[in-house]
Amino acid sequence: MNTMDMPQTVSVHDRHSGRQANNVLADHLADAVRPWFEDWSDADIRNAIEALREPGRREAAADYLGLELIPAA
Repeated sequence: MNTMDMPQTVSVHDRHSGRQANNVLADHLADAVRPWFEDWSDADIRNAIEALREPGRREAAADYLGLELIPAA
């Protein structure tokens, strides 16, 4: 299998609360971190969570949310 065909996995750490999720498929980041922000009803936060689904917007969205994304092996 070509490595380009393999799903990308990442570990995500919340810089503010210390929460973390390891070996998450990048396409599922929004689902993994959404519960971390359930007390926030701000539209910008909801939009940033959804932007985690898009590879081109993922880094900026993670930075806005205070998340550190680390490629997993």
